[in-house]
Amino acid sequence: MSIPRATYDPRRVFRFSLPRLELGPKAREVGTYLSGALFTLSFFLLFDAATLSAHARPPTDAPHDVVPVHVSFVDWVPAICSTLGFLVTAMLDKTHLAEALSGDRWGSDGAAWRARVVLFVGVALMAGGLAGSLTVLILKYIIPDYTGYIYYGGANVGTNSGIMLAAMVLWVSQSGSDEYEYQLTV
Repeated sequence: MSIPRATYDPRRVFRFSLPRLELGPKAREVGTYLSGALFTLSFFLLFDAATLSAHARPPTDAPHDVVPVHVSFVDWVPAICSTLGFLVTAMLDKTHLAEALSGDRWGSDGAAWRARVVLFVGVALMAGGLAGSLTVLILKYIIPDYTGYIYYGGANVGTNSGIMLAAMVLWVSQSGSDEYEYQLTV
């Protein structure tokens, strides 16, 4: 199966084109607020787990035992990486990425190339945060069989998943045309 030459563009990476989303100003605003709410709720999970961990008590039948595991700095590192990745992707100027596909040979001035590198670093930080939280969950809570404390690791995974989902919602809601964008022709 081949694509007819009339629809083929050598600058395209994939054979199919993604649909262009044209969001209005209200949908853009709702997407931005939804992204902020997801970001806030995901951090609430981690704060809740840290608070429960700080106030954890041994069981009543063994009051002299110690609580085997607490939320420590290791649990916060994946969330810090995901947050940095979120900030990097949110602050990226998306017009440089759009220029790369509309211009010749992946952008002429190098700004598109730099924008791609920055986008890769941001997404890699978020993916590393999610992978780190899964690693912490498995190595710190599942393998030692701390079944009563798995919520701490699950909250960590939920935090990083929520940050990544918030970044996706923000990216989609901000990728449409801006309502304050004017086309001037002479």
